[in-house]
Amino acid sequence: MCVGLAACSAPPEELDTVPDRESRRAKLAEAEAFLPVLSAVMDVDALAKTPVAILDPDPYTADDIARLRDEGVLTLGYLNIGEAETFRRFYEDVDPTWILGDNPMWEGHQFVDARNQGWQRLIVDRVASAILSKEFDGLFLDMADVAAPGVHPETRDGIERLILRLRAAYPMHLLVMNRGLFLVEDVEAAIDGLAVEGVFARHDLQTGIYSQTPQDQRSALVAALNGFRERTGGAALVIDYADSEALRQHAEAEAELEGLPVYIGTIELAGRGMTP
Repeated sequence: MCVGLAACSAPPEELDTVPDRESRRAKLAEAEAFLPVLSAVMDVDALAKTPVAILDPDPYTADDIARLRDEGVLTLGYLNIGEAETFRRFYEDVDPTWILGDNPMWEGHQFVDARNQGWQRLIVDRVASAILSKEFDGLFLDMADVAAPGVHPETRDGIERLILRLRAAYPMHLLVMNRGLFLVEDVEAAIDGLAVEGVFARHDLQTGIYSQTPQDQRSALVAALNGFRERTGGAALVIDYADSEALRQHAEAEAELEGLPVYIGTIELAGRGMTP
């Protein structure tokens, strides 16, 4: 276990007990359920009931992750590749010149210019290494959408290079990208799964309202997930948001029709899912 990030500057050693990428990838693609817990700490015994757990890595120890592996749980550590989070231990090493501005939707989140080599080295060589040193099976890559049209599209090349560098640095581990649909085909050979939020039921961060996703948007998101799955054989995951039983049932029924594994919960992703 790493005591500080300085101690985690090199890629973790591959242990004999660690499955190779292909076996992990197959297990991820075959999973019919998963659990994202990103704003709370869940008891390991409770996490052991899900086949795939997406976790904020900070609260969990290497022993916790080893226990989950013993229970057959595939674990993915959360990694924000497009934002500097002011509450992380490594934030003091973020150069202010890398920052493009605050994300108005999430307090403590700052958009980063991923083209900067300093940011890429920090993420690949230190932050990702610190997470994987706890023996997570892989990384859940969030905020590729920083480079989306209308946000900071000038950083697209940087986000793409960062994902490819992570693949090169950690060839045995899983990489699951959250959204970033505009660059999927450019990085799909490097990733093992694609997650999309709000496919059947969504949450509006500006209004706080939960609602069904409009049909045209739903169809486009489903097509993107199915296209990725068909081209690569990787996992396609849906994270939906609901605050009522009726909306939950709608999302669950739609996901079942499409054959897509879905987690349905509130926007906090605190492990209190609405799926049975």
